[in-house]
Amino acid sequence: MIKWKIFVPAILYLQSSMAMRAFHGACPSNMTAVGDLDMDRFKGKWYTHSIYPHLSLRVEKCQSTDFIEKEENKFSVVARELNTQTGTVKMRKADILNVEPEFGRYVLGTTSTAFPEGVLMYVLDTDYVNFAIRFMCFDASKIFSFHWAVIQTRKRLPSTQVIHMAQYFGKSAGLVIGDMSKVPQESCPYDT
Repeated sequence: MIKWKIFVPAILYLQSSMAMRAFHGACPSNMTAVGDLDMDRFKGKWYTHSIYPHLSLRVEKCQSTDFIEKEENKFSVVARELNTQTGTVKMRKADILNVEPEFGRYVLGTTSTAFPEGVLMYVLDTDYVNFAIRFMCFDASKIFSFHWAVIQTRKRLPSTQVIHMAQYFGKSAGLVIGDMSKVPQESCPYDT
């Protein structure tokens, strides 16, 4: 059980850097991830189609995530988005500390002292070519949980068929598609 004095700053840190939703109850026990995550095929740029929004319901536009292989079997993640207030590109970079392909997950490094061992991220589903669905969940004493989920595509403006397919698999994996917000990807700068 996480102590509240650690848990509250941790959630505030994650809320400021990730979009999360609060749900009643513990993290879902029926979430399934890809059975054999292939990071060589997963690396490259992914554009965010939809995401659980911040508690403020504000969704930044032109979001992308780039999975980069720094050296053999050592990966990092660069996330970019266009700040809607300033019009500038915000960038966050983190190392992937460990990949557990058999469980479809990886551990993302953070600068937060609340998560010194990193954050466990799941790839719920992907075809590596068109879409990817990533998920993370934190329990708060089994009373409520905080979920982060994103549907991403390889193209900034994917076809409706790709979106319907990704949403179908996201719903099958346990995501609440109706709670997700679409990320505006029109008229984006080249560096997002």
